[in-house]
Amino acid sequence: MKISYNWLSQYVKIDCGIAELADKLTMAGIEVEAIEAVGRIPDGVVVGEIIDRKKHPNADTLSCCTVNIGTEEPLAIVCGAPNCDAGKKVPVATIGSVLCDQETKTEFKIKKSNLRGEKSFGMMCSARELGLSGDHGGLLELSSELPVGKALNEVFPGDTVFDLEITPNRPDWLSHWGVARDISCLLGAPAIFPEIPPPRVAAEGAPENLVTVEDSQCCPRYMGRVIRNVKISESPEWLKKRLRAVGLRPINNIVDITNFVLFELGQPLHAFDRDKLAGGRVVIRRAANGEKITLLDGTELKLNQSNLVIADAEKPMCLAGVMGGVDSGVSFDTVNVLLETAVFEPSNIRATSRTMGISSDSSYRYERGVDWKMAEKAADRAVQLILEIAGGELVGPLADVRGKLFEPAPVSCRFERIRLLTGMVLSNDEIVDIFRKLHLGVTEIDDIKCKVQPTTFRLDIEREADLAEEVARIHGLDKVPDIPVTVKSAASIRDDAYIAYQSLRDQLVGLGLFECLHYSTVSAASALSDTRFSESDLIRMTNPIGQDSGVMRPSLLGEMLATVERNLARKNTDLRLFELERVFCGNNAMFPEERYELILVETGRRHRELYSEGAQASYDFYDMKGLVESLLAIRKITDYNFDAYDDKRFEEGKCAALYLGGKLAGCFGQLSDKLTAGFKTEYPVFAGQFEVALLLESTPGLQLYKPLSHFPSTSRDIAFAADSSLTH
Repeated sequence: MKISYNWLSQYVKIDCGIAELADKLTMAGIEVEAIEAVGRIPDGVVVGEIIDRKKHPNADTLSCCTVNIGTEEPLAIVCGAPNCDAGKKVPVATIGSVLCDQETKTEFKIKKSNLRGEKSFGMMCSARELGLSGDHGGLLELSSELPVGKALNEVFPGDTVFDLEITPNRPDWLSHWGVARDISCLLGAPAIFPEIPPPRVAAEGAPENLVTVEDSQCCPRYMGRVIRNVKISESPEWLKKRLRAVGLRPINNIVDITNFVLFELGQPLHAFDRDKLAGGRVVIRRAANGEKITLLDGTELKLNQSNLVIADAEKPMCLAGVMGGVDSGVSFDTVNVLLETAVFEPSNIRATSRTMGISSDSSYRYERGVDWKMAEKAADRAVQLILEIAGGELVGPLADVRGKLFEPAPVSCRFERIRLLTGMVLSNDEIVDIFRKLHLGVTEIDDIKCKVQPTTFRLDIEREADLAEEVARIHGLDKVPDIPVTVKSAASIRDDAYIAYQSLRDQLVGLGLFECLHYSTVSAASALSDTRFSESDLIRMTNPIGQDSGVMRPSLLGEMLATVERNLARKNTDLRLFELERVFCGNNAMFPEERYELILVETGRRHRELYSEGAQASYDFYDMKGLVESLLAIRKITDYNFDAYDDKRFEEGKCAALYLGGKLAGCFGQLSDKLTAGFKTEYPVFAGQFEVALLLESTPGLQLYKPLSHFPSTSRDIAFAADSSLTH
């Protein structure tokens, strides 16, 4: 979730630095994962005024301009933009300033240059060249009121964007208003939000049955408003700037307004082209089995009865809570708009999003639950902006269809219990003050307790412990007193299996390998990269966390290959890796098989102690064989042998099997080109997979200590007389 510092500053006065604010947010439970500076115009870019424009004598597409930047002498600048007309004020990057190519993200320095025989002493810039937008159709035209020579970074101040990790129980933080509310509590500064008055209806005419809800359980509230005679165009610069800051691409003024309200208030909205709706109305219903819809991103879906859709009189127009359909989307030809604001059941949207494999900003919020009281305010805010930016007139009253809406129950709060749970020394008044700053209703206050009424955007507050968490979070987790805890610890139970596995890991680290740890749930494609397994061997999760974690891994190979590929893509080409963990296989049996597997990987250049082979010598098959032998030697395993082996995971003729006590314990060799086709490396990749149970079983037991001899050693050399025909 991206949050703009400048956007937040509209609602609350922030009197601390960026780093301090990030620390306060993190300590309050809103984890700041990254901080990014965006839209920062570099030094040396100033406001310039084009005095004169002449055609370039040697190039049809270039112009020779004289530009005033407030210096004693105007600059001569050669420009290829079509709109470099005299009298316009434009950005000028002076000699020595450093710009960034927005496509390659590489910096370049402005220098004196010679373009087709004409000298140029700077560069006039487009919006894209300054990183302000993607527009590269011409120079960025500035206001005529700006003084010549003024630094452009004073005209367009940059922004700072916080990338936040939001926990699923706090959907109210998925908006700038929600985060601003908590910042207001943390800094003790009042939050001032814009007034959103109910919009004025300009004309009658909207049908009474504009909205029909057939499934009120999955859609407890749906609101629709009709705005006619709107003018679809580009959004104003302030709106585009807000959207770019949070990573969205501006599309047109109507769509941009719905996206702006989404990030401002946390309420998803959708705008239909009403003239494309059969009957000019919408029906919220379950899809019929086999019905099809094409979404805005071009994805064509086949629906079933578990999917909730927004339909017109003939067909589905929107996959409810996830994404709109291409047939009813707003375009530059749109005149009349039906604005949707809805509340959907989170479990239904979550199921649809996962089964269809589609996620959007809207579904991300609906899955966690939206505030049904905020929905009407968001609709009013969107109408306010549409009438202001796109014109038009609001037709008829709000169509508001409601089902059963949830009201949070009040929570009884004992002050002494709060102090006990938090360990903080706080007065009753301080506790009540924190609740009120969080917009929680507080009533029935006495010396012992009070009653707290959670708001509809704080459904996570259900019991007294939740209130204690809020107090600790706002008062400051760093203010929890350090009190030593005295506990009686029970004697630990010796786990011989764990000790054996850990010993094997330590030995591999001692051999110079780095340990990898991967999740035990993987995608089906990752699981089947090990050619020993088929679909019938996979153990599938009934409720996976995500599309890429729906299968219990049958092998360590797939995720290790992904790790190697990621390292190679980041120029980390010299790798010696291992993983020792559980794998799971169905094997068509009643109960799945669970066992430990070991995987080894080597690729890139050898360590440079082998000077005779040169610094660039790469790992080969015998390095992997030597690594296996070294591990066996450390574990004092002597009953082993190698033999040629044929396995699809490895290149033909470059694979060997390891037998321990006559049993196949694994194999190793050079991975096949099919498995390493996408790897960005010139070196082959060698790997080995082994059964840990056999390795441990073959390891000798306890060895008795044999003391050193008290006597000095002696050496004897024995010579034998043999017949000359004896060869060996």
